[in-house]
Amino acid sequence: MSEGAGEAKINILIKAITAQKLDDKANHYTPVVFNFGVNMEESERKTDFAKIAFQMTMNTEPGIARFAIEGTAVITGEPGQIEKMLSADRETQVPEIFTRIYQQAYSVVFMLAGTIDVPYPSPALLKKPHVQAPLPGQV
Repeated sequence: MSEGAGEAKINILIKAITAQKLDDKANHYTPVVFNFGVNMEESERKTDFAKIAFQMTMNTEPGIARFAIEGTAVITGEPGQIEKMLSADRETQVPEIFTRIYQQAYSVVFMLAGTIDVPYPSPALLKKPHVQAPLPGQV
C-alpha cells in the first residue's frame, strides 16, 4: 500500500498469520468482545526510511477465537514525513503507521474469521483505542 506524492510511501508485508477456533460450537453469530494487542518496534532507521516490525493479537471473550499477525512496515520519504507517520495522533494517541497496518491486517482477519466460522471483528475497533505510551525503542 503506498500513498500519493507529498506523503511518505508505506509498504506493509504480513509475514505470518494464525487463526484458531477454540470452541467448535461457536459460529459467526456467537456474541463476543474482541481484545486487541499490538507491539511495534523500529527495527531499522535511515534518513529516508524506517522499518517497523509489528505483532498483533486479537482474542475474543469468551475465548472462542484467536488471531495473531506478524510483519513489517517500511516507510520511505522525507524525514518529516516519516516522523509524521510515527508520531501519535493528538486525539487518539495512535501513530498513523499503526492505523495503516491495521487497515491491511483487518481485511485478512475478516476473511479468516469467515473461513473458520467465528464472529467477525468490527472495523471500528480503532475508533476509541486505548494506547499506552510506547516503551523506549518502540513506536
